[in-house]
Amino acid sequence: MGRGEESRERILAISLKLFMKMGYRGTSLADICKATGLTKGALYHHFSGKDDLYVHALDSFFQYSRVPRWMTDQTLSLRDRIHQGFKELDSSKAWIMDTVGSSQDDAILQFYSFLYEATRRCPEYQQRLDEYDRMKHQALADVFRKAQETGQLRKDIDPEATAIELDALLQQLLYLRFVNHRVRMDDFLLEQMVENYWRRLVPLEHDISKDSRGLPG
Repeated sequence: MGRGEESRERILAISLKLFMKMGYRGTSLADICKATGLTKGALYHHFSGKDDLYVHALDSFFQYSRVPRWMTDQTLSLRDRIHQGFKELDSSKAWIMDTVGSSQDDAILQFYSFLYEATRRCPEYQQRLDEYDRMKHQALADVFRKAQETGQLRKDIDPEATAIELDALLQQLLYLRFVNHRVRMDDFLLEQMVENYWRRLVPLEHDISKDSRGLPG
């Protein structure tokens, strides 16, 4: 990567954090110049204006995302996949804080506000989010379907609906991991949630204790 490309990437990274923190309207070219240490002329060397910079910053953020590994790792049992999904909430929280550039709990609000504004101003990025969700739900549905075939999962549960439900549950818990004191601080409570969720999925005749991780069967 040449120096020009490095400078461009640096501008995009810094601008993205400003757009996340202050929104499109609240972020001026003067703010970006101050944060990057560049003149407006230097910015115009890379971008035609604020709109062009905003779109490129969004494009760098909404680039193709891979489905989380725990959803596709064939070496994990169904029980371990679900446990890993809950366990990765904290790594997702750390990623959001780093992306927004804030260690405060309101980082999640800034993040969601940024997503809402970005997808309303540029609907094509909503399509990218929808496609990412579709890939996640398909991966999870495949996992649940195979688990039904092997007897690990109740056969009266719809795999597609269960996939969407689990993804929605994890997103809600991620939010609570920021704003709810007990959910944020009590790791054992999170383990109990994993166990409760697992009990709802397995057949009644299934020996839950065989798949538990030290919690009562």
